[in-house]
Amino acid sequence: MKQSWFFYFFSKSVSQRKGRVVIASLSIMLAVAVVTGLLGITSGIKEKLGSELKAYGANLIVSSGSGGFLDYDALQAISKLDGVENVSGHVFGMAFINNESIEIIGLDIGSLKETGWRLHGKWPLNEREILAGINLKDALQLETGKAVALSGENGIMEFIISGFLERGGAEDNALIVSLPHAWELLSIDKKLSVVLVRGRAGELAGISGNIEKTVAGTGVKTLRQVAVAEESLLKKIQLLLVLVTVVVLFAAMVSIMSTMGANVLERREEIGLMKAIGATRNNIRLFYFSEAVLTGAAGGAAGFIMGYLFTQAVSWGAFGSFIDIPLYLPALSVAAGLVISLVASHFPVVDALKYNPAVILREE
Repeated sequence: MKQSWFFYFFSKSVSQRKGRVVIASLSIMLAVAVVTGLLGITSGIKEKLGSELKAYGANLIVSSGSGGFLDYDALQAISKLDGVENVSGHVFGMAFINNESIEIIGLDIGSLKETGWRLHGKWPLNEREILAGINLKDALQLETGKAVALSGENGIMEFIISGFLERGGAEDNALIVSLPHAWELLSIDKKLSVVLVRGRAGELAGISGNIEKTVAGTGVKTLRQVAVAEESLLKKIQLLLVLVTVVVLFAAMVSIMSTMGANVLERREEIGLMKAIGATRNNIRLFYFSEAVLTGAAGGAAGFIMGYLFTQAVSWGAFGSFIDIPLYLPALSVAAGLVISLVASHFPVVDALKYNPAVILREE
């Protein structure tokens, strides 16, 4: 079949069946939009879930393998590792209030605002303000704004209680002070008892290994309850996204196959005429696949735009921020549209090649 005849039949076919071409493109667009949206969400879900799950606290705890202290420099080294979202250094020790032994926890108090601990009172604003565990309020008759004198290794230091923290753990029975004050009270020079690490869900094993390689003489333990809950949630969400993607792709292919099948039945005379004037099986195959490429490319491009908007709407609604779309996603969306269209067109094209032109033209 001459090239001019090919383009003649192709342009006539598309112009006379614009409705079916549009329906097929819309089907592909919806499928690609959902797939693009799910891929976009999946690509950013670890980061977004990580920020949302910070209220669970750390999922890794780093301590000295010898049972001693860690150098403060370890905090900076661990924070630079891939997959580490947040780190905080803690110092544990004992001090005295009116000859009663009280646990002291030294940490970056500002970081507590992101952990979801319940605060009664206000966060410390002045250098000498500290926080107390909620159980100490009644046990030691403490009140917000009240001064307390702590006896440590370096003598007596006076602080003001600005508020009470409630978490449901050992922290409820401790005094929370800044790291410099803890070092001074306990006579420790820039040392840490432990480093609490917030690692990206699903990557904890690799992060643990990197920490042990980076900071010599350390032991890393996984806080199993937190880690298992996070990784289980992540796997369930990813499985749901995969199932939805498969269902959408299957539905789209069925829709395109139905549309293309109807096209084949309507165009039997056209196929017979093309064969009668010398069109080969490859010519007819190219004819149909060219139409499929046009449909798939248009649907894929439109699907990416819709999928991008869908992804950002979901991200903003769920996390209050936008997701960074991978650079490969636009090309992948168009490619997905082409694959869906070509695969769905395969069987109708195979059927079209079986027609006998003499029978078709006699309308038998």
